[in-house]
Amino acid sequence: MSPPVDRRTVLLGLAAGLAVPAIGFGADIPVGSARVIVEMLAYRQAGALPKPLSVPPLPNVSSIAGRVEPLGRDSLQMAGAREAIATRGGLHVLAHAAWAAIVPPNGRTTALLEDVLPAGAPLAGGIAVQRSQYLFLFVDVDFETGGATYGIRMKRRIKFGERHYFDHPAFGLIVQVRPTKDTPATE
Repeated sequence: MSPPVDRRTVLLGLAAGLAVPAIGFGADIPVGSARVIVEMLAYRQAGALPKPLSVPPLPNVSSIAGRVEPLGRDSLQMAGAREAIATRGGLHVLAHAAWAAIVPPNGRTTALLEDVLPAGAPLAGGIAVQRSQYLFLFVDVDFETGGATYGIRMKRRIKFGERHYFDHPAFGLIVQVRPTKDTPATE
């Protein structure tokens, strides 16, 4: 005869089964987390750079090990936007990258650009995705050139699949967050 099993043991066993990580991610993934794809296209504006203004310091955050994974060029879906920027007069593509992020329910995951962009990209900072009742995007990015630093600090409520534009007189970003097929719905 089997020993009796209490309710807590059963629930812990079920929760452990739900916490199986996606391929390529670490084992410390919170139960109920969503896997999303974040794609960012950064560009320098046309014309002379404006006089730099003081920029608030970047938040002191880091990518959480096992929750952010850089993806290859085959994951990029904004090639048309990249081509339009590259062929438009005066605009210059600074970086184009995609990464997968594990975002816990009622939590936030930040990807540091140094972890997802090629070495030598003139951008610093991070982009965070937050899941709660709604989906939010936090952009804290600096563009450094010629000894000047230009920054974008914005928080925006977003929807999956939409392209979001963040403009500054010196540079701009287009960011898109896409769900994977196993991502729970968020308004």
